[in-house]
Amino acid sequence: MSHANTNYLNSGRQNIYDHRRNDNMESDLAIRWALVIAIMGVSIGGVNFGIYMLFFIVNTLPERILAFLFLLLVTVNTVFNVFGCYYYLRSYGLDKFTPKKITSYPKVAVVMPTRNEDEEMVMRNMQSITELNYPKSKLNIYLLDNSSKKSPKLKEFCKRIGVKYLYMENPMKLKSYVMNRFMNMISEEYVAIFDADEYLVDKDFLLETLPFFDKKTGFVQTVKEFAPGSFFSNAVNVYYLFFYRFMQPVRNLSRSSMFCGSCGVVRRSVVKLVGGFPSSPTEDLAFAFKADVAGRGGVFVSKTYAFGASIESFETFLSQQWRYTIGNMWALKDYFSNFAKLTVEKHVHYLSQTFGYAYLSVLYIFYAMLAIIFIITDISLRSLNSQVLIPEYMKLVAVSYIISVVLLVVLGGRLYFGSFKSGLLACFLNFATAVMRTKAMLVGLFGSKANFVMSRQENRTTSLLQVLRASSTETLFSAVLFSFSILSFIRKDVISAFWLFWYSWLFFCTFLFTYATRLNKVSEKPHTL
Repeated sequence: MSHANTNYLNSGRQNIYDHRRNDNMESDLAIRWALVIAIMGVSIGGVNFGIYMLFFIVNTLPERILAFLFLLLVTVNTVFNVFGCYYYLRSYGLDKFTPKKITSYPKVAVVMPTRNEDEEMVMRNMQSITELNYPKSKLNIYLLDNSSKKSPKLKEFCKRIGVKYLYMENPMKLKSYVMNRFMNMISEEYVAIFDADEYLVDKDFLLETLPFFDKKTGFVQTVKEFAPGSFFSNAVNVYYLFFYRFMQPVRNLSRSSMFCGSCGVVRRSVVKLVGGFPSSPTEDLAFAFKADVAGRGGVFVSKTYAFGASIESFETFLSQQWRYTIGNMWALKDYFSNFAKLTVEKHVHYLSQTFGYAYLSVLYIFYAMLAIIFIITDISLRSLNSQVLIPEYMKLVAVSYIISVVLLVVLGGRLYFGSFKSGLLACFLNFATAVMRTKAMLVGLFGSKANFVMSRQENRTTSLLQVLRASSTETLFSAVLFSFSILSFIRKDVISAFWLFWYSWLFFCTFLFTYATRLNKVSEKPHTL
């Protein structure tokens, strides 16, 4: 076959590929709009139902107060749904990686902080880092060991593979403490950071991230993703990838990308400019905000270069959420202190980020508690055996609204995450962590003593009693909700019965996840950040 014919065939194949890609993108955009219209339709329907109930159904003062509170909750829910839909639509087409050609090869320090990690895992992952495609004369690789005691095994391994082993005591037990000391020890301007559980799968990490630095870039962040594992761990991965697929690409447009602690490159001079990594449970978030305010925000690269160890334990996931929630509450102080320095677009990003934890926690609990209070109030105004005086057509509307919410969860799981099951499990994870995140919010807002140590759960058996103790608050709350759901059915209060049964199941997920992941006898080793 002639060279011209080969070019013609290749050109034809490329045209077919481009055509299919364009068709897929157009289909994706249509699906996104359809889902957004459905979400907003249900949200506005809830607001309208709240308004109708307040002005046309309830009569007594206590009922009016409860109806007003319900209207307030569905309005807040609608506002946050607007934020979610904004990111979902605005991120269309932004999650594509377009490489830039590297023009120079600056000196780079690559560091892997580790604290009380499984040594075999650390050695395996450190070996992968040494395979980076980059001039060796321009590269210094460090293992920053801040474990409880020095590891001769890791030290010897590092010597054998040409990695500098640094042992550093960490009395603060914070990653920021050792990273700031490390920054004072090196001279390289660019510092690539990987967590000890992350295995490099793309050797071109530096070649493809460094070109995104310009004079104002403070850091470059890539996608943080977990390695494939069980169905539970894959759902956790999907849960976190929502941020990288939809939020980070949009934040990148205004240079408000969030630094995520690893799988990224920071500029040492910018770290120094903002006073180092802040002493926070989420030093990465706090650093990114300070860099943004200083006009040295980061760039997000929509590509995965390394996989972290899969999260097989629900309690490990809980401890992460505990730390993230406290860190976000601490970030509120910096946010309000620099309120006037931010553009409207940046306000959207930081408000949705910090208050998003409240939306995913407190709002859910308030919904459930409000339903209980409504039943108790109705019983006190009438009697235990009395039927709720709501027109039949309003019962139908209310039940239809609840069913629509459930269907949107199922449908959104498929469209957002590519899987019905993963999407549902990601939704259930929100409720299963709601009580814990609410506690973390109180700790973060009111300055209570917080433990920032994240422990991966060791291989262990369990009993039903141990799981009940670990999830006692959520399980008790679920039981109370279920009891009031049964009472509502007896009183023919269909609306409250449906609502409370659904919420009872959602909060019971804490017990189910704890029990199921403990039964798997996960082999995660003690791990601290």
